[in-house]
Amino acid sequence: MRVALLSAPDWREAVPAARERGAELICLPHLSFSPYVAEARDRDGLEHAERPPSRSFRDAAALAGDAWLAASAYESEGEGVFYVTARLARGDAIFASYRQRHVEAAPGRYEQMFWSPGHDPFAITECAWGRTALLVGLDLRTPAAWAELAARGAQLVLGGASEPAEPWAATRRVAAGMAAAYGMTVLIANRSEPGAAFDPSGAELARGDDTLFEL
Repeated sequence: MRVALLSAPDWREAVPAARERGAELICLPHLSFSPYVAEARDRDGLEHAERPPSRSFRDAAALAGDAWLAASAYESEGEGVFYVTARLARGDAIFASYRQRHVEAAPGRYEQMFWSPGHDPFAITECAWGRTALLVGLDLRTPAAWAELAARGAQLVLGGASEPAEPWAATRRVAAGMAAAYGMTVLIANRSEPGAAFDPSGAELARGDDTLFEL
């Protein structure tokens, strides 16, 4: 399987370009279709929320053609209720979805002002390559989330991050450790840094000359 981990802000160009390069699975970063609205205490960021299911997600899945798409959208249920929803789809069919459960509160990470934690179980779906799960945002650095996925038999974890260099380094360490501890393959797209992929031993996978990862 050939995988694209995209950080390009213009997903309308990046998704079809990845498909043209031969990507069979395309992963977008956390809040795939909007800025990272929690970077500042600016309530104007709420205007980026879409009604679920996100129109942008559906448009991106259509642009992916017959490739799989993993992405997350900033969504509003109305009445001031906001979530970040991650989904895995192929064309019009959505195979897994969940809402970010752990919401970050730190300087430059004002997520508690912009969305609520989800309460549903983490999503796992059966794919041709194995049992596949989604993690986004702070869930990627939450060991209990990984333990729950492992207990339910996840073999591949698709992640989305919105992190600058220092927290991204921490997320990479956690992902590599969890991959090795539970024998999972892990693929994470990040908004501002190149994405990362780890095999079930925790070793980092290299991109090919066409910028895709091969599993």
